[in-house]
Amino acid sequence: MGFVPHTPDAGPGSFPPPVQIRNGLCKLPVFRPVALKMLKLVANDQAEVQNVAALLRSDPALSAQVLRVANSAIYGNAHHIDNLARAILVLGFERTRALTMTVALRSFLHQPEKAESVGACWQHSVATAMLAEELAPLFDIKGDEAYTAALVHDIGRLGLLMAYGDWYTPILEGPHENIGACLESERNLLEMDHCQAGLWLTQRWGFPPAYSRVAGCHHDDLPATRNDLTSLAHIACLFADALGFPAVTWSRIPSISAVVAQLPVTPWTRYTFQEDEIRSRIVKQIGSVDQA
Repeated sequence: MGFVPHTPDAGPGSFPPPVQIRNGLCKLPVFRPVALKMLKLVANDQAEVQNVAALLRSDPALSAQVLRVANSAIYGNAHHIDNLARAILVLGFERTRALTMTVALRSFLHQPEKAESVGACWQHSVATAMLAEELAPLFDIKGDEAYTAALVHDIGRLGLLMAYGDWYTPILEGPHENIGACLESERNLLEMDHCQAGLWLTQRWGFPPAYSRVAGCHHDDLPATRNDLTSLAHIACLFADALGFPAVTWSRIPSISAVVAQLPVTPWTRYTFQEDEIRSRIVKQIGSVDQA
């Protein structure tokens, strides 16, 4: 039997009517403004280290977390990095942007009372981002750009979880036969699915259009097309599920070989998926950010 939406025992009439769903999303804290400005600044070819460092310093809490993660074992720096300018020089603009977005997304989800339900979604987002970075060369996309876009692919799901966790969590627990059934369950309960929520939130918060398309369309039936961030995020999301990092409980999860078969065909590049190695890297990345 498929998932049957239900509301928790919070009393009759406690669930907000559908017309108020967007109102609940409106009340979410705005995504870290510095992280959004970073997306635009680093995209500028004329950006300078001091400008990027100054932007990060305008959010002391965020900059401190970025430094802590930059010094974590996953980045393998031989010497302690004690200031933002040096961190940016060591990591590079694109990696600094990706790291800033990772830390910002984690802080957006930092609500201890929802820790259990948030954990799977957070891990799925990081796994999808790292897998998108891994697969980026097959799509002729820069690795750090792929990472950042895929990191926020489920921002709509995360937003619904933050705003309506008590009602939305049972949907995550499923089980669902496929993504179509999951999206239908979301629409039945909320009159919007997490892709629609993601498109709306990213546009409201001022994300670049390419990121809004990833958030809104990553579950479309997309062929593996080069130079298409959304197509890459779609495949990386499937890989994350197959690798053991699903955000939702599925009745059946596609095998890794089935997902590999959907990758773009590149006769000059033979792709080998190192399952254990990349799973280990994902776990280390999640741990490094969680400890920041």
